[in-house]
Amino acid sequence: MRQFRFRYLRLPGLLAAAWLIFPPPLAWAAQERSDTGQRLEEVKRALDESRKTDKTLKRKSAALAKDLQRLRRQLVAAAYVIQTHEAEVSRLEDMLDALVLSEKTKIDRLEQQRNQFARVLMALSRLARHPPEALIVQPLRPSDMIRSTILLRAALPGIERNAGRLRDELAGLLGARLEINRRRTELAGAAEKRKKQRTLLKRLLDEKTGLKRQTDTKSRRTARRIRALAEKANDLRDLLSRLQKADRERTAEKKRRGKAKGKTAAGKVPIQPTAGRIARLRGALPFPAVGRLAGLYGQNIGNGATRKGITIETLSHAQVIATYDGRVVFAGVFRGYGQLLIIEHGEGYHSLLAGFARIDCVIGQTVVAGEPVGVMGRPAGARPVLYLELRRNGQPINPLPWLAARKNRVSG
Repeated sequence: MRQFRFRYLRLPGLLAAAWLIFPPPLAWAAQERSDTGQRLEEVKRALDESRKTDKTLKRKSAALAKDLQRLRRQLVAAAYVIQTHEAEVSRLEDMLDALVLSEKTKIDRLEQQRNQFARVLMALSRLARHPPEALIVQPLRPSDMIRSTILLRAALPGIERNAGRLRDELAGLLGARLEINRRRTELAGAAEKRKKQRTLLKRLLDEKTGLKRQTDTKSRRTARRIRALAEKANDLRDLLSRLQKADRERTAEKKRRGKAKGKTAAGKVPIQPTAGRIARLRGALPFPAVGRLAGLYGQNIGNGATRKGITIETLSHAQVIATYDGRVVFAGVFRGYGQLLIIEHGEGYHSLLAGFARIDCVIGQTVVAGEPVGVMGRPAGARPVLYLELRRNGQPINPLPWLAARKNRVSG
């Protein structure tokens, strides 16, 4: 009986424990609804945060894109001013060279005339020192002496004219030297303006580099991949072929992933719509640098080879610009070309520039016509030389008919 009562007394406690451990179905449902509601609230909060973050990122991306556009306009304007100053410096240097050559010619001519004048004056001086009666004791026959005297006296008007010309030449030489000094002062002023513009351009390029670093996270990986392609390529044609193949594969991969929906990524410039106009701009593209046209397309360069582009002798540290809108597909050292830049313009057109001391753009970057892309060096004892090739579907074509007419002299 006591045992039964003990079990009876323990039963409510066991039931309470069971209730706590195993709640009835209605309690389970309520708990589950509460948990589900909490999870939904968390998901909703996370979505709201994601939307806010996405909006913030889009605003930042739009602001960066505007900053890049502003910088690009400033860079194009600064590069134009620099090239204007470089053209002035080049013109003044040519004038100085011509003036110095003219000065040397005048000095040589004056020296020659002075020697002739001195010989005639010495003869007249000797004649003047001998009185007429001294002619008797001279070793020459009197008739020869008289003839010499007559000839010298007849030469006097010519000598006087030569003396006048000599005075004019001396005055001209003095004027040439004054002009040389004036042009040198102008040249120093133009060089100082160019230096200030280059400082401004460097600041703009540094700012642009900082913005690109924020917006372009794939550039380093792309650059490594393209450098690997360059190491395998045998020549420029092979390199272009490999770059085009890699671009086709990348485009196909994007399509497979459903990313290519006709939209252009933020900060990118669509190549095909703008580049289609390059064929209509024949004869209107700007020269990539200011300088003398030193080598022409198709010229024999030895060993049976011909030049596949043109060469331009530039000033030291000359600014180089893009000749047309496009996308940088290669920037770096390539065998035999040094620092090489390749810009894709669409429709199978590529421009290739080589001879840089520094390239100021990266693979994947879009550029516009007139935008600075690099700087020439300062080789010892010679002017830097920029090499330009234009290719269509991998084949070199003469770039000169595509470039706007300029007063570049062809040398060599």
